Amino acid sequence: MKSILALLLLLAAFPAAAQPAPGAGSGAGSDQPLPNPEQPSWLPGVQDVTAAETATPGKLTITMQRAVEIAMRQNPTARQARATAEAAAGRVDLAKIPERPTLSVAGTLGAGNKIPRPCDALDPNSPTCGGFFTTQESTGLSATATWRIYDFGLTRANVNAAQANAEAASAGIGTTGLDIRTNVELAYLEAVARGRLILVAQATVKSEEAHLDQAKRFVAAQAHDPIEVQQAQARAANARSALAQAQSNEAVALANLRAAIGWLDPTRAPAVDPSWPTPSEQEPPDLAGLVDNARKNRPEIVAADKQIAAADASLTAAHAERRPILSAQAGTAWNPGTGDWSPQPTWQAGLTLSWLAWDAGRSRADVRVANANRESAIASRDALLVSLTSALESARAQIVSNRANVQASNEAVAAAQAELKLAEARYAQGLGSQIELADAQTAVTTAEGNLVQAEWQLADAWASLRRATAQTQ
Repeated sequence: MKSILALLLLLAAFPAAAQPAPGAGSGAGSDQPLPNPEQPSWLPGVQDVTAAETATPGKLTITMQRAVEIAMRQNPTARQARATAEAAAGRVDLAKIPERPTLSVAGTLGAGNKIPRPCDALDPNSPTCGGFFTTQESTGLSATATWRIYDFGLTRANVNAAQANAEAASAGIGTTGLDIRTNVELAYLEAVARGRLILVAQATVKSEEAHLDQAKRFVAAQAHDPIEVQQAQARAANARSALAQAQSNEAVALANLRAAIGWLDPTRAPAVDPSWPTPSEQEPPDLAGLVDNARKNRPEIVAADKQIAAADASLTAAHAERRPILSAQAGTAWNPGTGDWSPQPTWQAGLTLSWLAWDAGRSRADVRVANANRESAIASRDALLVSLTSALESARAQIVSNRANVQASNEAVAAAQAELKLAEARYAQGLGSQIELADAQTAVTTAEGNLVQAEWQLADAWASLRRATAQTQ
């Protein structure tokens, strides 16, 4: 009888012994190869899909850098930023128009009744010619050229302001690009983390089902109380519920990634590489070096400086509004009529010096507004510089702390897995309890989940540092 019981115990312990322990640091199942069906021939906005990308029906697996490349090409926000910069460049051309001569040409053709008058202009008693029903035609052809020769700096100041605003808009493209890159990176990293949490949940389900099978074998052999089956069933059900929630979270993360990229293909969804993008193994640079580098590279600072320059030019233009304007005009006209095609063309030319002696306070109000805009632009630039240092310091501190957290989490995973193996061995020998086994399994699941969170936070911290320093690689 004892030998039969020992054999049953051995059979009960076999599935748990054959159960592979989840891998430390990467989650169980993370080393499984990805499917490799035929590659897609078309990707929205990007041609020549790389060999590293694999396609399944309805999905395309891409790297984080590839996701950023696609977003830079087709994200609507990027296209809007480029359109805004183009409109600003167009306003520079508009501001230059007063510096150039203009030419207008007009032609007229008309008809009307002829005013009654003596047919013989020399004889007042001659019969009357003309009347309401007598038609005469009239034609005209004219050309006029105007040119503002000098306005004492008004046009030049407006051009300078428009050019500075255009340069600020061009810098805004860089800012938009950094924001898109960061949003895509953060969404991609979340999708990776959610996928790895699914691996943790799957490993937990498999382990709990093995523990349930063990409990059933022990109870069938009348070696344990039947309540242990019910307890194991409850834990297995909870594990399946956690797996379903993890899968739901991954679906939401992939939907957010689609939105961050600006993915246009409705027939295929983006999927992520399950491995972490390799973070830098080096310690982050010192804060002073980061601040100096960011002040040189951040497009927001360039845009702020250009906005200050634009405000200065607008202030100059406001002061120049009441200055005289010297302009030149020239024109020619030819106006023949019915029965009289003899008139010769006429022409005229001249210079005009005009001065708005009183504008009811308009220029003074414009100067006031321009002064306020200049002060606002300076304050915005200073506020950006203040927040920049804080953002860099925060990102750097998060990298340092999260690196330590990853190391500690790896150690916690290894310890929890060792504890689970001991608990499973004790339970297989009839020395342990379901409570001990459940606590050990919970410790493994928690430790592996904490490790994924720590790696996720570390990757996010590096992404934040790249955004703060305007790094594009």
